[in-house]
Order: sequence, then structure tokens, then C-alpha cells
Amino acid sequence: MTQYEMTEKLSEKMNVTLEEAKAALEANDWNMLDAALQLGQARGTAKKAEAAQRCGILKKIGGAVHGLIARGNRNRFMVRRNDATVVELPVTILALLMLFSFGFCAFLLVIGLFAGCRYSFSGQDLGREGINSALDKAADAAEHMKQAVAEA
Repeated sequence: MTQYEMTEKLSEKMNVTLEEAKAALEANDWNMLDAALQLGQARGTAKKAEAAQRCGILKKIGGAVHGLIARGNRNRFMVRRNDATVVELPVTILALLMLFSFGFCAFLLVIGLFAGCRYSFSGQDLGREGINSALDKAADAAEHMKQAVAEA
């Protein structure tokens, strides 16, 4: 078998380029078995490195998701009506409800505004005055709309 035929055969069997096959054969004194073992070891090392990289990425994603869930559980969404708390739930639950049934939740929130409900957030991350004042402005706007319709 010629060196070119050996290179072609090794390239085909090991699924590598002709250049890689030729380099492996030359490094192993044209011994097909040793060249195939070298190429297999190189492929295994590359696969291990790729798997380690994927694992690192998955760990980062998992850490980010864990952090978001922890932050959502530290903060709460409250629905109040006539100065009494009607519903209080973790923001994580609110996010899941909005994710899986956005239309229904949005409808309930709008109906709640016209029924005299006020919404607010509490907790170290979301319990800021800016967020809650924006929610109060929305409740005030709904109240003004309700009064304008009643007067007409």
C-alpha cells in the first residue's frame, strides 16, 4: 500500500483531514495502528476539554438561575385593597404566573386596578420607592378613569 493510500485510508477511518492523517503517519514512522492510536487519543483529549468547557458554562448558568430564584424569593408582591393586604406572594411565583399565563394575569391586574386594588413590592431588592410610586401612579390613573366614567 502506498503512503498516499495509507493516508487516505487513515483519514477516512479516523474522520480527520488528509493533513492530520499524514502528520500522524509520519510521526509514527508510517505505522497505521500507532497513528490511529495517536489520533484517537488526541480526539479524546479534545472531547474532554470540550466537555469540561460545557460543564463550566452550565455551572455559570445554574448559578445565575439560582441567584434569580433566591432574589425572587427574598422579595414579595403585595395586593392591597382598603388598606388590607389581600394577596402577598414571592416575586418568583409572580414571574412564573406571568410566564405561563401572561394574558390572564395581565387581565386580573387591570381588573384589580379598577376594583380599587393597589400593588406594591417589598424586600431588599424591589422594595424601592421608585417602583412602588410608579405602581401607585397607575392605581391613581385607574381611579381617575373610573371617576370620569361614573361622572359621564
